[in-house]
Amino acid sequence: MEKKKLSEENVRFNNEIKKIVLDILEKNKKPMIEISLSDEKPNLFQSKFGGVPYLPKNVEVPKNKENQQLTLLAQINIEELPKNNIYPMKEGILQFWILNDDVLGLDYDTHLGDGFKIIYYKDIDKSVTEEEVLEKYKPYKDEDSYFPVEGEFSLSFKLTDGYCTASDDRFSKLFVKEIEKFEKEKGEEYKEIFEKYRKNNLGYNICYDFYEIFEEDKNLNDKLFGAGHKIGGYPDYTQNDIRDEEYEILLLQIDSEETEKNEIIWGDCGIANFFIREKDLKELNFDRAIYNWDCC
Repeated sequence: MEKKKLSEENVRFNNEIKKIVLDILEKNKKPMIEISLSDEKPNLFQSKFGGVPYLPKNVEVPKNKENQQLTLLAQINIEELPKNNIYPMKEGILQFWILNDDVLGLDYDTHLGDGFKIIYYKDIDKSVTEEEVLEKYKPYKDEDSYFPVEGEFSLSFKLTDGYCTASDDRFSKLFVKEIEKFEKEKGEEYKEIFEKYRKNNLGYNICYDFYEIFEEDKNLNDKLFGAGHKIGGYPDYTQNDIRDEEYEILLLQIDSEETEKNEIIWGDCGIANFFIREKDLKELNFDRAIYNWDCC
């Protein structure tokens, strides 16, 4: 389809909108650890998605209240992370477990529930063997389930800037505030353009009304619509932001991705997030963390 030719006025308007968004992103950026995948098989103690979990000798596999074993979704070896202030831990292993049932352990009402657990081991016993773990690791599998991680992945990490994504409710609030200010200052200059947006419910679905402007700029698009696997920064969703404001720390995000040998897929190419409150993370209390996954 041929790209619609814009008037000089529209070009100026679009450029001003892009600047507003870039200013919002720069002012509100925060540290993020970007996670990259490899098909190389990780050992028992390394960071991984899927695969065999580390379990201390006298520790059982996490279970739900019905005594069904959960499945390891992700394991983060803290010492493999770049120096950061996202996690307060500087050593040990953090694990994310979910129930392999038809909803992958999700409680749609509370996002707490019994279908997932986050467990932290500060001290690692390197004498544990994979054979010992496999003797007790017999995770439950529902006949209607489709576990998102097929195979297993080694992980590598990079500390970078995390930008507020368009699907994060905070972006909408920030953008609405700035666009209302912009309209007060330049409403007369761009009167006809604003009138067109008004006909499209500007002020109600304001971000969606401006998506074409956001998406036409690659720099802006990469920052605002960046999903992927990450620790910290801002979450991305295929549906809606499910958090209360106090759950502002993104413990882990796992996206859908296909590699040469394996794949991760949440439903129809969705994405999963784990969140925690700042006070709980400082206390290493993961019992009140919340979990969500959604798809198109």
